[in-house]
Amino acid sequence: MRDRRKKRLMLCIICVCAAALMPMIAALSCYAEDYPDISKIDSNLYYPDNQQFFRRPGTGFVLISSNASSTRTALLDSDGNLDYGSVRGPTVIKFVYEAACLSGNYLYLAGMSPSAANCAVIGRLDLSDGKCIVNNILSVSCDFSRNFSADAQGRVTLVTVPYGEQLDAGTPASSFLFDGANNNGNISPEPPGPDSSSPSSEAPDSSAPESGVPDPGSSSSSPSDQIPADLPSVMENYDFPGPVTLEALQGEMAEVNPDQSLRVFTADKKEIKGGNIGTGQTIVTMQGGKTAGAYIAVIPGDLDGSGTVTDYDCRLLYEYFIQTGAGDTPSLSGPYLEAAKISDESGADRSGRSLQTGDLLKIKKLIK
Repeated sequence: MRDRRKKRLMLCIICVCAAALMPMIAALSCYAEDYPDISKIDSNLYYPDNQQFFRRPGTGFVLISSNASSTRTALLDSDGNLDYGSVRGPTVIKFVYEAACLSGNYLYLAGMSPSAANCAVIGRLDLSDGKCIVNNILSVSCDFSRNFSADAQGRVTLVTVPYGEQLDAGTPASSFLFDGANNNGNISPEPPGPDSSSPSSEAPDSSAPESGVPDPGSSSSSPSDQIPADLPSVMENYDFPGPVTLEALQGEMAEVNPDQSLRVFTADKKEIKGGNIGTGQTIVTMQGGKTAGAYIAVIPGDLDGSGTVTDYDCRLLYEYFIQTGAGDTPSLSGPYLEAAKISDESGADRSGRSLQTGDLLKIKKLIK
C-alpha cells in the first residue's frame, strides 16, 4: 500500500513538472529561427565561409557569405530561392564582412578593406533591390566583435580607434553617420554630444547645425562646398574608359596642369571629397578660384551613378527593355542611358546607336 502511494505521488510530481515545462518548450521552439536549409540552396548564391541568414522585412531572407577577399549576398524568397522579383543574381561586395546587423530595410556589414591599409569598410545593403553602398573609415583599428549597430537615421556604431592607438575591452564605440549618397565615400566619427549637465545645454545654441540659424559673427565653410555658379549652361558628356576615382583623376590633373584643381558634384549638387566618380556627376576644373571647364561623367556600365558596375545596373537595363517594350516612359535617360551603351572593347559606345540586348551581356562582363 505504501509503495502504491509513493508511485502515485511520483506520477503527480511528473505531471506537474511537465505542465510547467510545456509553455517554456513551446516558447523556445517559437523563438528558434526557421531559416532555409543551406544544403538545398543553389551553391552559386553563396561562398563557402561565414554563411549567415537574416530575415528580410515582409517576407524572405538574405543570405550572406564570404571567401578570402569578398562577401556575397543573395536576396531569397520565403522558399529559399533567389528572389527574381527583386534581383537578377547575388551581389558581390569587395571586402570580407566581420560583423552584420539589421536596421529596417537595410543590412549593414562591416570589415576591413582588402586593398587599403588600416581602412575599415561599412556596406549598406538594400534588402528590396540588392544595391549596396560602401563607406570607408580611414586609418583606424577596429573591434568587430561588439557594439556594431545601426539605427533608422543611418547612424552606425563601431568600436574604432585611430590607427596606432591602444584598442582594448574598455574602448567605447564611435558613432558614424552613414553617407548613402556617395558610394566609396569617406566618413569620420561624429563628435560626442554636449554634456547634459553643462549650463550651455539648457538653451539651444544658435551656431549648432541642428538649429538651421547661422551665427552672423562666425565664418561658415558651407559656401565653399556649393556647386560653382559660373558653370556653363550646356555641358558635354565625358566618357571614361572605366571606373575612376577622384584621387586618381586629381593625380593626373596635377601632372598635366598643376595650376588647376578638380571638384566633383553629385546629381543633387552635393560635393564629394573622394572615392569613385559616378555617371551623371559633374566634374569641374577650377583655376584661380573660377570655373575653367565642366563636363558630365559617363562610366561604362554604371547606370545608377554609384561609380561601380554591379548586378543592380543589369537590373536597371533589364527594366529599361521591359518599359520600352510596353510603351512606357523608360527610367534611363541622359548620361545614364549613354553609360548603358557598351562597345566591343567594354568602353562607352558613342556611335549614336540605340540600346541593344547585347549591352546587357556586356555590362555583366564588367561586374568584378
